Amino acid sequence: MTTNSLSKETSIGEIDAHVELFHYQISSHKNGEDLDARATTLGGFLQYTSAPLYHFGVGVKQYLSHLIFESQNPQSTSLTDAAGHDINPMAELNLYYKDDIFHVKAGKQQLQTPLINDDTTRLIPYSYLGVTAHIELDMRSQLLLGHISEFRANNSETYTKESSSGLAENGVGFIGFHTSFSDIKAHAYYYFAPKLFNAIHLQTESQYEYYDDKTLFYGLQAIYTHENDGGVNISNTRNGGGDVKLIAGKLGLKSEKFSYTASLSYNFGENGINRGYGGLSSLYTTAMVTNGKLEGNPFAKSLKVRYTYGNKTYSSAIYLTNVTYKDNTKNTINSVYIDHRFNFRAREYLLLRFEQQWIKDERDKSYFRIISAYDF
Repeated sequence: MTTNSLSKETSIGEIDAHVELFHYQISSHKNGEDLDARATTLGGFLQYTSAPLYHFGVGVKQYLSHLIFESQNPQSTSLTDAAGHDINPMAELNLYYKDDIFHVKAGKQQLQTPLINDDTTRLIPYSYLGVTAHIELDMRSQLLLGHISEFRANNSETYTKESSSGLAENGVGFIGFHTSFSDIKAHAYYYFAPKLFNAIHLQTESQYEYYDDKTLFYGLQAIYTHENDGGVNISNTRNGGGDVKLIAGKLGLKSEKFSYTASLSYNFGENGINRGYGGLSSLYTTAMVTNGKLEGNPFAKSLKVRYTYGNKTYSSAIYLTNVTYKDNTKNTINSVYIDHRFNFRAREYLLLRFEQQWIKDERDKSYFRIISAYDF
């Protein structure tokens, strides 16, 4: 993926333009069936946010993903729609109010919460229709409130009541709280979805320097769900259901050049939480593709190592992940994820990503992405 972006602030607001060339290749076979996929798309977004007038303003953001060159099963890459065609969605069209304490949006918008977010791993992100509020309680604490009535996936132009987990006919409401004290950061989210499932996402992280430039860090996560109104509208228990009891932890050490992170997660429940209500759910034991968020009581273990070269313009990383399942209908997964990152200037970089999966009793799978960004 190559990227050009241009942001300009004027007296009537801010204009941002972003152009991407995205290539994604997947190698996969199952039960003798060729599931390889390849696509190259040209696109990006054009965004305008008006300057506030008496604290009120409007925001508009239009995306485009246009398929170019020869492709194979492009719909499997999520760079096109489900039929393999171009997509041209409007991700934002909203009215906002903003002052020193409150920031409220009503309309189409992108979000960043643990179980409802934009998922920027493709050219076009997820977006939502609803009302959200960000409230600054003090210098260290924020409260987030929202109600989402419609959802748009990253391979669609249409907003519907269909979330990633099932029909949210009455929408999804949420409340989130972020705080920090000393070297500790924490958040707590509660989601309420009639006829789907309610969910809690908790996270706390901390770090401290113990010797020269060396820093020890840790984090804990917990995700718990339960059915609401019998969960009658749940249609995809891979992405979310009423029986998720997932805990995760990470422990790591970082210095000026090296970073080591060991992570564990286990889901005591039967349902998965891969995408939650929309986007990608947040979990420590996640590589590019392999993760511990699916069904079948996955127990995931990962080791992530990153080395930053002397001038800090180049870094390399390797992630080793193993996922086993209590449910014997699921096959053990071992994976290696490698990335190389070249930083040129702020917002200018080249990123190479490759992941290889070895799945017991199945053919191996591989995933390759190239991401580069240029700012002018």
